[in-house]
Order: sequence, then structure tokens, then C-alpha cells
Amino acid sequence: MVFFIVLALFSLLSATSFSSASSLVNDFHVLVALKQGFEFPEPALSSWNSSNPSSVCSWAGILCSGDRVASLELTELNLCGSVSPQISRLDKLTNLSLAGNNFTGSIEIGNLSSLQSLNISANQFSGGLDWNYSSLENLEVFDAYDNNLTALLPVGILNLKKLRHLDLGGNYFHGKIPESYGELVGLEYLSLAGNDLTGNIPGELGNLTNLREIYLGYYNAFEGGIPKEFGKLVNLVHLDLSSCQLDGPIPHELGNLKLLDTLYLYTNLLSGSIPKQLGNLTNLLSLDLSNNTLTGEIPYSFINFKQLKLLNLFMNRLHGSIPDYVADFPNLETLGLWQNNFTGVIPENLGRNRKLQVLNLSSNKLTGTIPSDLCSSNELSRLILSKNFLSGPIPEGLSACSLTENGKSSSKPVKLGQIDLSNNLLSGPLPSSISNFSSLQILLLNGNQFSGPIPPSIGELRQVLKIDLSQNSISGEIPPDIGNCTNLTYLAMSQNNLSGSIPPEIGNCTYLSYLAMSQNNLSGSIPPEI
Repeated sequence: MVFFIVLALFSLLSATSFSSASSLVNDFHVLVALKQGFEFPEPALSSWNSSNPSSVCSWAGILCSGDRVASLELTELNLCGSVSPQISRLDKLTNLSLAGNNFTGSIEIGNLSSLQSLNISANQFSGGLDWNYSSLENLEVFDAYDNNLTALLPVGILNLKKLRHLDLGGNYFHGKIPESYGELVGLEYLSLAGNDLTGNIPGELGNLTNLREIYLGYYNAFEGGIPKEFGKLVNLVHLDLSSCQLDGPIPHELGNLKLLDTLYLYTNLLSGSIPKQLGNLTNLLSLDLSNNTLTGEIPYSFINFKQLKLLNLFMNRLHGSIPDYVADFPNLETLGLWQNNFTGVIPENLGRNRKLQVLNLSSNKLTGTIPSDLCSSNELSRLILSKNFLSGPIPEGLSACSLTENGKSSSKPVKLGQIDLSNNLLSGPLPSSISNFSSLQILLLNGNQFSGPIPPSIGELRQVLKIDLSQNSISGEIPPDIGNCTNLTYLAMSQNNLSGSIPPEIGNCTYLSYLAMSQNNLSGSIPPEI
């Protein structure tokens, strides 16, 4: 009896060992077949030795568990060719990534009941994704972003009850978003952006209350507006519905999304006033409602945005004054309010938070003077105040942008690359401290009432590409130092009171393609150097 028990145990162990080895051999043959379908697999897959099945678990991109291939990670290996359907025979895979290659043709994944993460993004896969998703019942992450997939959105995905992350963006999916996608209640991340989707955004997506990020815009062309049901997505941190032809008002229900740090609704057809309820979003870091047809004033409730870094409301039909409290946002880095109907003065404290990097208030009806502390951060990279009714001189604080609060030179590089104060009512002399803007590439002061001479220090703007001083009352001679601006491609000084001759040093600006000096009091001939 003992003999038969020992014999039975030995037979069982032998069968188990054989089965395990056999399964690993099967995985080996699948991988060899897979490699044969790839183009340019070397040198990335040089370790995939087709003559030695026992070495599989040491191959590049392979992780094994219990003598089976559990992970196939082929991300960004510059592989081309096709992906064989045999890949679905690796039936113990928990992770599969083919992302960031150049695979073409169709792809189908199925019968991988252990698979938890699938990433086929950033390839050139075509066709659709009408797979047998019931055979992928443990899938939690599915990323197919940035391919050439052309079909209706797959509804079989509804069988993925554990799905948390779904990205089908950057493809050519067409038709409507299925209302049934509102049943994917486990989703924390959903992106359908950058497709050819049409129809209404279904309100049923408001049932996805576990969502933390949702992206539906960019190239999609939806009908109708933003579903008010989105106000139920109380766990959202990032909401992006930009560039997808949404119309109608911004639902005040979005004010319920207290965890939002990013709200992007730009480049749509949204109309009406900005709902005051958005002021409840006290965790916002970025708010962009630009390029719509919004009307009314900036709500006073926005005073609650103590964390805000970016506020873009440009290209709308907003009016009223720029609220003083905007200048008091302690973390504000970008303020874009251009092409509206704002009136009144620029808030005096703007820039004193020492964080401001980009300021564009152009094409409004602003009056008063330029605040002196716009450069307090020494981080300002773009200053655009053109096409307003601003008056007074360029403030000394602005022209000393490279100095810190105690007057000592900053250890940071000067970043200011663009100054556009054109088409205002600014007056006074051009400050000699303009030379502090050592990184300046664009200087537009045209269409003002500046007077006095051009300071020779302008020659220290060694990075400048474009200077426009035209349509002012600038007098005196053109300083030969301008020839030190050797990167200049555009120089305009017409319609001033300049006198004397044209300095031959301008000939040093060998990249110059536009030179305008008409309607002055210049004398002499054009230098041959030019």
C-alpha cells in the first residue's frame, strides 16, 4: 500500500512539474512567434534566444511568476510590424504594455483572465476594439491612446467591472458616446479626447462618481452643452472639455466639484455669464474659460481662489473692471484677459505676489498707468498691454526688472522675453535701464507718445529679434549702438522726429529682413553697409 501511495505522489509531482515546464515552453513558443512578427527587433530583443526555452524569464521585458510569463513590457523599443493574435496565449499575464512603438494593423486581445493592465498607446494600430472583453474580467487599466483606431466606441468594455482607467483618446473613433458608459462606475480616469465624436455628451456620465479626471474635448464636435449632471462628479480633480464646440451656459452645478484643481472649458461656444458658484472651487489651481462668448463681469466670488496659478478668460465679451483681489492671489503666475471689454485701471498690486510670469491684458479699454511692481517676481516672461488707453511713462520699477527687492542683482537669469506696450497713450522718455532686459526678444512700443532720444543702452539687448518704436515723438539721432543687436530681424522707427544720418553699424544686423525709417527728419544717404 505504501508503495502505491509513493508511486501515486511521484506520478502527481511529475505531472505537475511537466505541466509547469510545458506551460513555460508554450509561453516560449508564443514569444518567439511574436518576435517574428516584429520589424527591427534588434538590438532591443537580442536576449530573446529562440534556441533556449529555459532562458525565457531572463529575457528583456519579461517577468515571470511561478514559472509562467506574468508581465510583458515592450514600451518604447522602436519596434515595428504587427502583433500576432497568439499574444493572447500568454494566459497568465497580469501586465501587458506595447506602448510607444510603431506597430501597425489591427490588434485583438482576449482570453487573458489574469490581465490587470493593458497599454497599447502611442502606436499606429488601426481598425476597432470590438473584443471579447468578458474574457478580460480582471482588467483595471486600459490605455489605447494615440493610435489610428477608426470605429464606434466599443460597448463591450461594459463587461470590465473592475476597470479604473480608460483612455481611448487621440484616435478616430466616431459616433456618439454611448449612454451606457455611465455604467462604468468604477472608473477613476476617463479620456475620450481627440477623436471624431459627435452628438450630445450623455448626462449619464454624471453617474461616474468615482472619477477623478475626465477629458472629452479636442477635435470632438459635440452638440448641445455641458451636462448639468456633471455636478455630481464630486471626486473630480481635473475636468477638461476644451475645443469641442460645446454651447449654452456653464452649468452652475459645476460649483459642487469642491476638489477640482483644474477646470478647462476653453475654445468652445459657451455663452452667458460666468456662474458665481464657480467661486466655491477653492482648490482651483488652473481656470481657463478663454475663447468663448461669455458675457458679464468677473464674479466677486472668485475672491476665494487663494490657490490659483492660472486664470485665462481672454477672447470673450466680458466687461467691467479687473477686480483688485486678482492682484492679491498669492500664487498667480499667468493672467490672460486680452480681447475683452474690460475698463478701469490695472490693479495697483498686480505683481507684488512675486510669482507673476505671464501677463496679457491687451485689446481692452484699460486706462491709468502701468503698475510699478509687475516685475517684482523677477519671473516675468511676457508683458503684453497693447491696444488699451494706458498713459504715463514706463515705470522705473518695470525697466529695472532684473533687480530684486533689495536692489541687488538677482541670482536668477532675467527671463523677460516679450514687452508689448504698443498702441496706448504712454509718454515720457525711453528709460536707459531698458538694457536690464538682457533676455528680451520682442520690444514693441509703437503707437504711443514717447519722446526724447533712443538711449544708447538699447544696444545691450543682444537677444532681441524685433524692435518697433514707430509712431511716437522720439527725437535725436539713431544711436550706432543699435548695430550691437546682431540678431535683429525687424527694426521699425518710422513716423518719429529722428534726425541725423542712418548709422552704418546697422549693417552688422545681418539677419535683418524688415527696416522702416520713413517719415522722420533723417539726412544723408543709405549706408552701403546696409
